[in-house]
Amino acid sequence: MIKFFRKIRHTMINENKVSKYMLYAIGEIVLVVIGILIALQINNWNEQRKDNKQEFYILKQLQKEFKADSSQISNYIRLTKIKTKEGKKLRKAVKNKRYSISKDSLAKYAFFNGRLVLFDGYTPTFDEIVSSGNLNIIKSEKLKSMIKNYKNSNMGSQSFMYNESQKLKEAYNKHLYNYFEPEIMTYLWENGSKGIIDIDSLNNYKMDVKGFFDDTKTLYHINTTIGVDRELSWRYSQRDMQRIQKILQELQLELDKISD
Repeated sequence: MIKFFRKIRHTMINENKVSKYMLYAIGEIVLVVIGILIALQINNWNEQRKDNKQEFYILKQLQKEFKADSSQISNYIRLTKIKTKEGKKLRKAVKNKRYSISKDSLAKYAFFNGRLVLFDGYTPTFDEIVSSGNLNIIKSEKLKSMIKNYKNSNMGSQSFMYNESQKLKEAYNKHLYNYFEPEIMTYLWENGSKGIIDIDSLNNYKMDVKGFFDDTKTLYHINTTIGVDRELSWRYSQRDMQRIQKILQELQLELDKISD
């Protein structure tokens, strides 16, 4: 092919057809430029396909992680609501001096009321691309901003919530252990999930119901733990869950764009 074009050029020059040669030369240059542009376009298209494939994988991983967070926080919303409800039952029993309340119910209300349920989001994929400097893999500035804001908000408020909530729960447990053996909690974890809490077994542990009910500080500690669980329940349902759902919606939009 090259010899063919070279032959045409020599023929034109020998026949002194300069104008025709110039037109031919220009046309040849245009063809070369077009060829280069096509090659660049194909290369760009291949690179775009690679980038889209990489972004699609990252977005799918993020989708899995935020779905897992959504599932976990749904469970925590349920738990904090149950804990709030049981805390109120305990408060009512103490207010009414119901010394005859069954030991299994009392133990369950009193000890689970002292447990702290803190949500800790887990999105290692986003952390990895940020630390490796590859955040530009995600093209949507809106999505990146949403995830950054979500994580920054969690880090700040979670630190505060953890410290304050932990202090209140620890104070409650310290008060509780003045009247109940701490080992009851272990017994409840081992047997409560199986539904086999036995009153006779609980009799083996120290349970000073009257002392706990009559202590003037008991209601204060119960109220603080109820407050903690209500605050956590509100935060999980009204803030964290809504943010996660919006991020999941945006992730799906971006995945649909790439798929199209």
